[in-house]
Amino acid sequence: MEHEVTEEVIQAARAHPGGFVYKIEGSFGPDDAVPPEAIVGAWEVDPNGKLTGKFFANPIYPRRA
Repeated sequence: MEHEVTEEVIQAARAHPGGFVYKIEGSFGPDDAVPPEAIVGAWEVDPNGKLTGKFFANPIYPRRA
């Protein structure tokens, strides 16, 4: 499964150096709890706020055909 890196993902990476940017399915507000099964996976971010190119799929995310 391919995960498109959008400008929004790149901007989020810059704001979270040394962390992760999560791909979430569904509509959740900034203060909403996100259920684990709504997390598709996460892109790794290096200490400089750049994507490393690694995407970690969530093993409990329900795959849809």
